[in-house]
Amino acid sequence: MPAHPIDFDIQANLFSTSEGLAIFDEKNRFQRWLDFEAALAAAQGELGIIPPEAAATIQAKCRIELLDLDAVRHNYTTNRNSLVPIVNALRQACKPHGDYVHHGATTQDAIDTGQALELKAVFSLITRDLRQIEDRLLELAAQHRALPMIGRTHSQQAIPISLGLKVSIWLLEMNRHADRLQALCTRALTGQLGGAVGTMAALGPQGREIAALTMAKLGLRASTAPWHTSRDNSAETGSFFAMLTSSAAKIANEIFQLGKTEVMELREPAPAGKTAGSSTMPHKRNPVLCQRIVVLSSHVRAMSQVLMEAMLHENERDPRALWSEWLAMPQSCIYTLTALDYLKSILFDVEILPERMMANLRLQQEAIASEWLMFTLTPLLGKASAHATISQCLDLAATSGQSLREILSKRPELRECLKGVDLTMLDQPESYIGLAPQIVDDVIQQINQKRNG
Repeated sequence: MPAHPIDFDIQANLFSTSEGLAIFDEKNRFQRWLDFEAALAAAQGELGIIPPEAAATIQAKCRIELLDLDAVRHNYTTNRNSLVPIVNALRQACKPHGDYVHHGATTQDAIDTGQALELKAVFSLITRDLRQIEDRLLELAAQHRALPMIGRTHSQQAIPISLGLKVSIWLLEMNRHADRLQALCTRALTGQLGGAVGTMAALGPQGREIAALTMAKLGLRASTAPWHTSRDNSAETGSFFAMLTSSAAKIANEIFQLGKTEVMELREPAPAGKTAGSSTMPHKRNPVLCQRIVVLSSHVRAMSQVLMEAMLHENERDPRALWSEWLAMPQSCIYTLTALDYLKSILFDVEILPERMMANLRLQQEAIASEWLMFTLTPLLGKASAHATISQCLDLAATSGQSLREILSKRPELRECLKGVDLTMLDQPESYIGLAPQIVDDVIQQINQKRNG
């Protein structure tokens, strides 16, 4: 009976994706533990640690559908160990070779390695999603490299930018996350095989060879020393998820803000075949996906704190910290995948409204050209004097109803300074976007060169 929004059946996939759920499905998690047991037995068989026929039997029986799951279910009611019921069922299935199951390993070896396999699957999906997001942002940046819109600082209108510049900043940020993920893979995708306290005593003198061969069969790195109590890679993974979803939330929040009725420059796409409105106000179309991304990100950041706290292990094994990690990691992974899935849906069909961008850009009329005017007058008046003078003129324009151009023409000292200066910028501030198009071009070139090696 589902009791968490992640697992809801009727109200499905609001805060999860089918891909994420499949990775952390209970039986799939059991299967990854069995994959560890199969790889361990295969390695030990090849190295002559256990009889070849025992290794072959164990490998053949390490399938979840071959185990007595009713017995496993009952065993979990009488055993508090996370792995033992699965191992017991596997031993029963492997008779007369059951005694060679889990030979020399400890529970945490299997579960940590299973988690590494889960992260491998998660990282693969994130890599795919980041590539698709990057593709779309490259497309948007190129299409709108010079599309003017008002820039905002301190939530107030500043001076014009281009939409392409805004998108390029998102693009570089997501590309840096792709770099972080690539580096993280070299550390986090590491298996675990150290035995009870990490000495490999029960594995015998060939323990290191067994570990290396086991992990090679699973497509994971082998650790030089056990990391039963070293959870820095898990904490880094959680921190990466927090950063990645925060970037997704930043983009979603920007679209949320720019989609407000009074602004309406960018807008979350309308849901195909669905409604996203109010229960009582038919005219509304709520930015539901943007809001969900922000919520998911907040939970991922909270989980990252749990994963950080789980670094505080005691001695050679400490389930108080370990179990906190095991609870937090699946949620963090599922929420991260869901946030990226929603972000893709938004970006691939985002509504762009150039007319509203232009209207908002000209909302304060000539005042938006104040920076241009100040730097035009600075060589003649000095920057401080030019700033003060233009501020006075803007205040007078705001209270008198006169245009800035009229006020400038009535001040003899300014009229003389501006003689021969083209004041078209006062009427067309949208042309004051600086090097934005060239910056966009540079970003696109940088990303493409990186992709091409």
